[in-house]
Amino acid sequence: MKIDEHLLKFPKYLPNDLEGLMFYYPEKFPLIVSDFEEVAPKIAGDPEAFRQYSDHVRDELWAAYEKIKKDYEKGDQTNLEFLVGVDERFSKIYCYRFWIINYLFPDGPIHDFLVDNLKNLIRKFIDVTEDIEDFEQRVVRIQRDLLQSDYADLYLQQALDGVKAVELLKANKKIAEKLPTVTQLIDEHSHSNTEKINSVWQEVYKIIKSDEDTVALREAMAVPLSQVEMRSSILPLYNMLTHAIEFREENEQLTKRHGGMLGTIDKYKDLARKELTAEEYELFEFCYEQARNFSMYKDVMGAIDEVLLPLWFGLHRQIKKLLIDNGVKIRERPTGPTAVSAHFVWYLPDELKAKVMTPDLVPFSLETI
Repeated sequence: MKIDEHLLKFPKYLPNDLEGLMFYYPEKFPLIVSDFEEVAPKIAGDPEAFRQYSDHVRDELWAAYEKIKKDYEKGDQTNLEFLVGVDERFSKIYCYRFWIINYLFPDGPIHDFLVDNLKNLIRKFIDVTEDIEDFEQRVVRIQRDLLQSDYADLYLQQALDGVKAVELLKANKKIAEKLPTVTQLIDEHSHSNTEKINSVWQEVYKIIKSDEDTVALREAMAVPLSQVEMRSSILPLYNMLTHAIEFREENEQLTKRHGGMLGTIDKYKDLARKELTAEEYELFEFCYEQARNFSMYKDVMGAIDEVLLPLWFGLHRQIKKLLIDNGVKIRERPTGPTAVSAHFVWYLPDELKAKVMTPDLVPFSLETI
């Protein structure tokens, strides 16, 4: 699908840019502009290409995170220069391997193009009534149904996998014996239970890996098991199992609603196919699929927040502590991922101030990050 060239330029504004990243990242990492403008024409008009690129970016994001995390944990966390350097690396992967998919595409002008076209095309295939307000409400309702993120492929697949996983866990006698204990721990919603929960999952993991009658379980959990290998961490499996138990009721309800929603969307598509021209319907299908991609990959990329942000914010607390211990009086203010560049930079030694505010002209590379 051809998209106007002006929409493929680097966005000038993002409506949900609470951190003000549009004012920092293009200055700190200027190559993000050319990176975006190089890839946008290749994937913005091709849903499959967008998915492939996003999967690649996701994999590199996680690999880079693990690499930096290891360096941070074995490094000198009492050294201010070291900590600022780690923050710079986190900022770089956040810019090149998170922000581009999580914000530049789904919050930028390309997304507006998709949503506006959907709305205009919906107006063409539903019956016009004398009540303009009723007509517009129906347009909005159909648009909402089509773009409902709860039914995006990834979220739905997780729900379906969760329901299946719980059924398979219950079907295995050895594992079923452990479920009441871990379910109670999870349902208490206490972070203090995490170690106990993961201890149970460690036992379950051994059963899944070794027992001959767990083939179906291994197949159902192929994705988290592959992530365990890729990330050299057992956490993806633990998270999947915990999520399956914690949201078992919600997953079952979503699975039941899925059939009805699919039927509703199919009706909209059938109606659009009848009422729109072939060219209009092609645009309708494209906008629907790509908009769902944008929604889905916000969830995909956002999965890293639960591990990256606590580590990153902990690093920020350590930087703040070192500054205070050295007699620096820091004005309190809320901060996020840009804490160093937007706040702490005012209190850093001059050479580190310069480092933080100097543009990084080195292209992103997983090997050199």
